Amino acid sequence: MDKDEKLLHMLMDFDPTIRFAAIVDKTGTIEIYSQRDGLKNLVPFDETKQTLKRALHAWDENARVKSFIGNGKYSIASYKKIKRITVPLGSGRMLFCTLNNEPMKKGIFSQKKSYGHLADMGKILSIVDFIKEQK
Repeated sequence: MDKDEKLLHMLMDFDPTIRFAAIVDKTGTIEIYSQRDGLKNLVPFDETKQTLKRALHAWDENARVKSFIGNGKYSIASYKKIKRITVPLGSGRMLFCTLNNEPMKKGIFSQKKSYGHLADMGKILSIVDFIKEQK
């Protein structure tokens, strides 16, 4: 199992809310991906490919301010049904994950549903760093 396979495997094992994970090259071409068994795609695969290219372009655009604020670590976009996470991997490559965005049963401060459930980015980034350090 190579590093990319290991990364996706560990991510999918780590968090059952991860629906889809992919690694793309600097052109937005999917190098490898993993999808949770038994789940229906919410977004057609061709549209996901276009989303990946737009996300890479956004990281390229944001790189113009890195001298002021430092390198980007990750980005999360939250929608009613899913969260999309992108993590730059270096050499123009990017990790892309989609996660379920089901609300928590009760909010901390109210009895209503809360969409405040966040992805556990500390653990996700720890897995990414662990794989990067492997030889």
